[in-house]
Amino acid sequence: MIDSAEGVSGRRDRLIERGLRSLIGLADLLPLETTLAAGTGLGRLWFALRLPRVRRVREQLAAAFPERDRRAREAWARQVFAHLGRGLAELVLLSSRHRKVLIDRMRVEGLEHLEQAQREAGGQGVILIGPHLGNWELGAARLAEQGLAVSAVYRGLRQPALERAIRRVRAGADGSSPAPSPSMEAGPTLEQIPMGRRAGVRFVRALNAGRHVLALLDQHARGEEGLEVRFFGRPASTRFGPLKLAERAGSPILLAFARRDPDGIGHRLTIHPPIRLEPGSSSDPEALRRNLQRITDVFEREIRATPEQWIWTHRRWRAR
Repeated sequence: MIDSAEGVSGRRDRLIERGLRSLIGLADLLPLETTLAAGTGLGRLWFALRLPRVRRVREQLAAAFPERDRRAREAWARQVFAHLGRGLAELVLLSSRHRKVLIDRMRVEGLEHLEQAQREAGGQGVILIGPHLGNWELGAARLAEQGLAVSAVYRGLRQPALERAIRRVRAGADGSSPAPSPSMEAGPTLEQIPMGRRAGVRFVRALNAGRHVLALLDQHARGEEGLEVRFFGRPASTRFGPLKLAERAGSPILLAFARRDPDGIGHRLTIHPPIRLEPGSSSDPEALRRNLQRITDVFEREIRATPEQWIWTHRRWRAR
């Protein structure tokens, strides 16, 4: 008898949930540093075995840093996977008994810029824009833990079961319980907004409710979602929606960057003062492109400071 698609999907979902519960249970039993070391080791092993994405990372680093010698780029590539492996362990640990200790390792600098911007906006929420640098997941969790109402925009995964599992981990729930889905007025908690048809509506509602909306604008934008700007010397399709929505809602935009400390243990989230963009993003495509380029230039500068902490595994540059 041939299994139905629903049956296969259901078993896959249960398998993912059991796997997640097992990982969280193991993280609960082990010391924090042991789990982090295991994640780092997994990333290094992935690189050493030249598993998928290793070649892509090498190629993209070579294209982005042609002026650096091969040895330096190879060291960065190795560190990219060590960083990603450690970040994966940290994501699992957010649902373990170590959650508070892990979040306390993230320092926030520039919180006064966020508070001042919201006061000047009359209580309207502000928009935090950044790249996939450092442990951005931990940065969002830290802001929510400090009592800020945060709404994070994210791109859904092709595997729905895995996406649901990650949503639960972000929310601090284990794989056995449903992730909370708070209302806009629920207060200081982390709301997750998947990209899609209703993302813009939820985005604006969050701002009107005084929530701080987090959006990452350094991944490839599909079709009409993006405009081409220069990124590391090459054209890259970049999502512009948050800039248009910010101008329509009258909300300030602040750039924020997460970064792992050199010791590999601590983290820092740096929030910059509001960026003064050229007016017209909601109606003038060229003004929108110039503003997007300005933000992308800042991203590039920050990534160049610690290239090993950016997601070079993502295929950022693609032909339109």
